[in-house]
Amino acid sequence: MTKPWAIAIAAISYFSISTAVYGDVKMSRRANDLEIDRQVIESSPVLQRWLEKPPDLLEDIYNTPSFNTKLGISLTSRNNSFGVGAGVEDLFVGQSPLTVSGSYQNEFSGRESELQANIRYYALPLGSYWNIAPLVGYRQFNQLDRPQISGLDVGLLGILVLSPNNSDLRLSHTFTSPSGNLEMSTTALSTSYAITRNLRLGTKIEWRRSSLIYDSRVGFSLELAL
Repeated sequence: MTKPWAIAIAAISYFSISTAVYGDVKMSRRANDLEIDRQVIESSPVLQRWLEKPPDLLEDIYNTPSFNTKLGISLTSRNNSFGVGAGVEDLFVGQSPLTVSGSYQNEFSGRESELQANIRYYALPLGSYWNIAPLVGYRQFNQLDRPQISGLDVGLLGILVLSPNNSDLRLSHTFTSPSGNLEMSTTALSTSYAITRNLRLGTKIEWRRSSLIYDSRVGFSLELAL
């Protein structure tokens, strides 16, 4: 009984030592190929993991978003009527290119208010410097003494990343209640710029066109990047 157990223990020990030696030799060969000092490797767990299993950097770049999810508050102006707004932009659904956005705006005078929410699907890799996304959602637009414009909101968004996770430029065009008697089209141009790691300054210009309105609105926002 003792002899078989001794043989088994010896075999396991030999296998463990051989595996460890092979791993060290493998890592040493890669280190030599990269001309990296052994002491640097031993002091860096991250480098050891990279030498053992090199990461797919191209895959990481393609799938890591070049723009942030942002929470924001804004001050808006339209025909000398000021208002305030709040919203969230590009809340990612898991690891997918699908995002959820929504906002609410109200003028202090009570002359105008707007509520909107939409989902976007980015067609290109999220790490790209530019992207396009069809969007679909709901918008409710109210102006004093005028009929409410509300219903399906569809359109297209384009984004140009000026600096990954720091600055971007966006252009969108949407139709609210398309094919309806009160159909409204909205063109929006916005940009944001990082002032700290998590804070952004943003601006937005909107042009609204319908049988009821033909005007524009400007907004300045402070955003928190998540």
